[in-house]
Amino acid sequence: MINSLKSYYKKPSDQELDVLADLLDGMPSAMNIEMMDGFLTALICSPELVMPSTYMQYILGEEHEFETADQGQKFAELILRHWNSIVSQLEKSEFFYPVLLESEDGSMGNDWAAGFLSGMHLGWDEWQEYLNDEEKSGVFVPVLLLAHEHDPDPELRPGPIDAEKREKILALLAVCIPKIYKYFDPHRKSKALSHQQAKTFQRSSRKIGRNEPCPCGSNQKYKRCCGTG
Repeated sequence: MINSLKSYYKKPSDQELDVLADLLDGMPSAMNIEMMDGFLTALICSPELVMPSTYMQYILGEEHEFETADQGQKFAELILRHWNSIVSQLEKSEFFYPVLLESEDGSMGNDWAAGFLSGMHLGWDEWQEYLNDEEKSGVFVPVLLLAHEHDPDPELRPGPIDAEKREKILALLAVCIPKIYKYFDPHRKSKALSHQQAKTFQRSSRKIGRNEPCPCGSNQKYKRCCGTG
């Protein structure tokens, strides 16, 4: 059952979210909807731009192929809409409420946190600045607590998390994720500007015809001047 803390948070379309969840459940090696939500949230918060061609393979799992092109297109559109809904929430609110799946024992959040850590690893070097800041890195505590709750290494496990403690961790998560997003906002804007400037330069640099005047100002044809190389 999908639990998106609906008393506080409304997705643009719960029906679309259910369709996306069903599509993921039908792929043996794909992330579930909770893990995917955490994974995309980390990519959106990240200072590093990760292209769909890179992150989609992590969501789908190994060598997944859609039966039809239309099915693949539909899936990509749903991912994009979900991505945009996460961005909208982080831009407009000081609180973030993840999409969670409630297990039979009532626990939730573990897959979301594992997905978030997976997203961080795609740009791990860029995250080190924040992780190594002793004064600010506390925002990662709720993610780490949930991610390592059932860790095989007993030294990494945070200890038992009962319902009351889990509720507090999820409440802390709701506050910390927007802080992570805002911390890297200057990095994202700087990279976006550089990317846009590069695209503008590419558009303005047209190919020079061999019989056109050489742009160096020699009054010779390009093919007989700078275009001879």
